[in-house]
Amino acid sequence: LVPHRGLHLLPGHQKMREEHFMRFCSALLLFPAAGFFTSSMHRWQELDLVGTWSPARERPWLNQKVFDASDCCSDKTNRFFVLMRALLGYQDQPTPFELFAYLFYWLVAVAAGIVLVRRAKRAVAARLEDLRKAAAETTADADAPKNQA
Repeated sequence: LVPHRGLHLLPGHQKMREEHFMRFCSALLLFPAAGFFTSSMHRWQELDLVGTWSPARERPWLNQKVFDASDCCSDKTNRFFVLMRALLGYQDQPTPFELFAYLFYWLVAVAAGIVLVRRAKRAVAARLEDLRKAAAETTADADAPKNQA
C-alpha cells in the first residue's frame, strides 16, 4: 500500500483502481447533464421560443409529439418514470426538437471528450519527453569527468 494516498475505509477499496472509478463517475454524470440540457430545451418550447407551444393544434412540426408513451410510461404518474425524468430528462411525449437537442448534446459531449483526451495524452507525452531529456542530461553530467583546477 502507498502511504498518504488517502483513507480507505472500506475493505474492498483495492478491487477497483481510483482512476477507473473516477472515469466511471465522470461518464455517469454525462447522463443527468443530457437530461438537464433536454429539459431546458423543453422549457424553451413552453416559452414559445421555438415556435407556438399552446394551443397544441397550432404547433409547428418541431413541437409536435413524435410518440406518446404516457399510457404505460407516464412521467407524471408512474414513480419510476418521474424519477427518470428528474435524473435523466425522460419524456413520455418527446418532440423532434427535444430529440435533436439530446442527439446534439451527445455529439458535442463525445467530440469534446475525444478532443480533451487527445490533448491530455499529448501533454503527458510531451512532459514525459521533457523528463527523459532532463534525466539524460543529469546522467550525462554525472558521468562526465570533473575538471579540477
